[in-house]
Amino acid sequence: MLERNHMTSKYSKVRIIALTAAVVCMSTVYASAATYQFGDKGKDITTIQQKLIKHGYNATDKSGVYGKETKWAVRLFQEDNGLQVDGIVGPTTYKALMGAMSSDAKASKKSRETNKSKTSKSSKSKSKAKKASSEFSITKYAPVSGDVKRILQEADKYRGVPYVFGGATPSGFDCSGYIRYVFAKQGMEMPRMADEQYRMGKAVSQSNLQPGDLVFFETYEPGPSHSGIYIGDGKFISATSSSGVAVADMTSGYWGDRYLGAKRVM
Repeated sequence: MLERNHMTSKYSKVRIIALTAAVVCMSTVYASAATYQFGDKGKDITTIQQKLIKHGYNATDKSGVYGKETKWAVRLFQEDNGLQVDGIVGPTTYKALMGAMSSDAKASKKSRETNKSKTSKSSKSKSKAKKASSEFSITKYAPVSGDVKRILQEADKYRGVPYVFGGATPSGFDCSGYIRYVFAKQGMEMPRMADEQYRMGKAVSQSNLQPGDLVFFETYEPGPSHSGIYIGDGKFISATSSSGVAVADMTSGYWGDRYLGAKRVM
């Protein structure tokens, strides 16, 4: 009788261990099948942030909150790992994030960081050349003065600076990082992301655009995914992946087809 009870107890423990393992396994599968994005909160977000930081990405939002810094860190991780760049942790991104970082991803990350360092010297020399000029060419498109003129002059200093995904300094800019930097240099705080910048200021029609207005375009994802500064005469300046910081025509061609709207922030 005692032996039977002992065996029953032994098998019960085995079943409990097996059931616990199954629950843990199911929880892992569920997490890997879930989708996490901007605005989400919870322990799973904390785990994602910890993994991003471990891999060297700056997910510095409040722990457990999927904020703009976490979204940006996810985008950088996706780019380095050859994944769809959308800032959303879906099953594929989650699996890559939870695993060991591949050698290709490490090489991509190192290359991006090296390029940022190399372009810093180049952008400084270009900036010095700009200062040697007495006239800022982008102000020729429309008469401007005061704050608007200072913003356009500041924007023009960085023409030719290369595009760097996630860049927010003169060593390399992406579109929203460029705008944030230019306005900050003139004492105006702007959000970091293009979609956040789109929520700023007062909406203006394309026919009523004035120099200094922010213009937005729908490019790689629905909604405002590219931002620039209108300079007059149907032109704007922005940081583009193809040309770096450059002036472009927003009324036709690629940009004309993707124009979304504009906001007046000054």
